[in-house]
Amino acid sequence: MRSMGVPAPQKSSAPTILVVDDETAMRRVLARMLRSEGYEVVEAENGKKALDVLACVRVDTILLDVMMPEMSGLELCKHVRSQDETMHTPVVFVTAAMDRQFRREARAAGADDFLTKPFDEVELLARVQNTVRVKLYFDSLHRERESLQTEVEAQVQQLEESSARLERLAAELDVARNETINRLAKAAEFRDDETAAHLQRMSRYCYLLGERSGLDPYACEMLQVASPMHDVGKIGIPDNILLKPGRLTPDEYQIMKQHAEIGFRILSGSDSPLVKLAATIAHTHHEKWDGSGYPNGLSGEAIPIEGRIAAVADVFDALTSERPYKKAWPVEDAVSLLRDGRGAHFDPNLVDLFIDSMPDVLEIRDQFQD
Repeated sequence: MRSMGVPAPQKSSAPTILVVDDETAMRRVLARMLRSEGYEVVEAENGKKALDVLACVRVDTILLDVMMPEMSGLELCKHVRSQDETMHTPVVFVTAAMDRQFRREARAAGADDFLTKPFDEVELLARVQNTVRVKLYFDSLHRERESLQTEVEAQVQQLEESSARLERLAAELDVARNETINRLAKAAEFRDDETAAHLQRMSRYCYLLGERSGLDPYACEMLQVASPMHDVGKIGIPDNILLKPGRLTPDEYQIMKQHAEIGFRILSGSDSPLVKLAATIAHTHHEKWDGSGYPNGLSGEAIPIEGRIAAVADVFDALTSERPYKKAWPVEDAVSLLRDGRGAHFDPNLVDLFIDSMPDVLEIRDQFQD
């Protein structure tokens, strides 16, 4: 029989009952009855000894006397309910003190059931059977919850790892996409007289004008990255026309105009929003507000705003940049041309916004010299 001191942790899989009573004879009676029903039994002579037991043994029901030295049954019950490890352990008071006031205090302390001394053996075993069944059911639910929690945590970790991989992949794809666009733009440069600085200036003019026209930051960023592709279609124009130093003939000019359609065909069909935007800009940056542009003769707001923005930025930078066949125009002359083209070549609102932003435009121009 286990009694006095702290018992060793139980090795049996049978339910364990803790009997707490300061009367040795009562503990022995209860222990003998319970063991005859297949229960493991541990004993304690008072509340403090019971706490030592509970610190190292998992019990499935506590049979508890009320009046004991050092710590009463009510105090022990309150402590049991206050601890995470034992808060769901059933407590059955077995005592001669069963007046109405005690029952209220015991319920308030967390008691699950009561038995009056002297007790009926059949009734006591039935009560214990019920409380043990409840405790084992709770333990089963607790284990299942912990198992589910572990599984959920593992799945969450897998999802987080997968999400991190997808984010890295998306970032790598963005870098690769942007680099591809930049390299295509540079390929067009090699076939034309435009410079890398022109593309940098033009793209930043586009960002500035997009911002001033009310586009959100993401749209402005997309516009800045996509706009250098506006003339990629020049890759498909013959050298004798593309590099001709003098004025083009009407037939040659018709061939040159095909670069907008060629650029669109090169870039269209992609699932990337960025490449789609680049295709739109390549296709529409030579359309004019009054419908006299090419390749489709669009007019007004039928021209996508990105194409309208690129038209203003491209013409201004082309005019104010030196080329082998021309000198750079003074900024005042380029601004005058924009004003003259307001409502004809260019979106009038965009012209006004661009001119109003001239201090920022000139700062970009000075930063990215040819």
